[in-house]
Amino acid sequence: MGDVHRYDYGRAAARVGEPLAPFAAGFAEALTGQGYHPSSVYDHLGLMAQFSAWLAAQGRDPRQLPAREMEQFGEVMRRTRRCRVTVRSLGPLLEHLRGQGVLEPWPERHPASEGSSLLREYRDYLRAERSLSEMTIRKYTYFAADFLEQLGEPAQARLAGLTGAQVMDVVSAQARRYRSPSMVEAVIADRALLRFCHRTGRIGKPLDQVVPSAASRPPRLPARLDETVVAALLEGCDRSTERGSRDYSVLVLLRRYGLRGIEVSRLRLEDLRWRAGEIVLRGKAGRIGVLPLTRDAGEAVAEYLQRRQPASAGVSAVFLTVQAPRRPLTLPAVQGIVRRACRRAGVSPFGARPFRHGLGCDLLAAGASLLEIAEVLRHTDIGVTAGYARVDAAALAMLVRPWPCDGQAISGQQAGEPA
Repeated sequence: MGDVHRYDYGRAAARVGEPLAPFAAGFAEALTGQGYHPSSVYDHLGLMAQFSAWLAAQGRDPRQLPAREMEQFGEVMRRTRRCRVTVRSLGPLLEHLRGQGVLEPWPERHPASEGSSLLREYRDYLRAERSLSEMTIRKYTYFAADFLEQLGEPAQARLAGLTGAQVMDVVSAQARRYRSPSMVEAVIADRALLRFCHRTGRIGKPLDQVVPSAASRPPRLPARLDETVVAALLEGCDRSTERGSRDYSVLVLLRRYGLRGIEVSRLRLEDLRWRAGEIVLRGKAGRIGVLPLTRDAGEAVAEYLQRRQPASAGVSAVFLTVQAPRRPLTLPAVQGIVRRACRRAGVSPFGARPFRHGLGCDLLAAGASLLEIAEVLRHTDIGVTAGYARVDAAALAMLVRPWPCDGQAISGQQAGEPA
């Protein structure tokens, strides 16, 4: 608390003149609630004062200030400040002003068109009907925009008259520009877009069946994680700090439950049912699974929550970023936690998936059935779970039928003699 008293927010807020003076105190309070360090709050208030003075000198209304003119403020500040000032530097301030209704949302870069309206509807469909993550939605929308751009405007008319040959032309053009695995993602996204257009009546035939599969590397066999490697990853976390305690609890959850990275980022406080001894896991496509909360996992998460700084109002995520603004972890952030742990342990970096494969292999070696493994790993297709059976060479050897002839007959055939 000593750092808070070193900085006089009231005096810094008083330096903010019109037109932004009424919002200075609320801005300081908002930054503090998001976990910003007191020195950062003080610096942002100073930048707010300079920005407000610049607006007054220019006679500009912040409600009608486009981003390109904000760059002019950045050029002025670069002459008087050592640090680089850009529109991104004003991001926290602009976000707060929009929340207060001072700034209107910036208009879209591209003018409205049939393609853009279709993409908005498609994005809403992926979010509401398919329950996909925001990262997957961005990926699908990117390839959908590429598909529609190649068809050209007007999008509705192009789709109404779309043929299988035209679909193949678009996919062939993508194959010339994308490499694997991007091409694999492109054809999956193309099928999803065509299914959406068929269901909404924009396409009369199920043309998603026309899209061929992209060539890809054969799937690798799941590997079991070495216990010494897992122990080294856990020991490398400094549990006396918030960051280290968070990383340790994430690794324990990955090890015990084989979580996907997105499932770690979606974990909420209400998903930890302490009294019932259960944990709720929110998987892909909105699927929810409930598993027992193991002792080591519960203790690791409880230790982290005791060290975690308070989250912003309305944030119910368990795992948050350490630096402000304190927000829920994203999928790349979860992967980064594992890779940093690998570097500390001195092993080749990998992501969260080997924990999932390792758990499946361990369950199989312990005698669990594929149905039981599928329940633990939250698989909806038993065929996916069957991939873990390929690593049990001893069990597969029992299924090998003997060769119908003896060794002498085989050697005779090899010499060219009749069997």
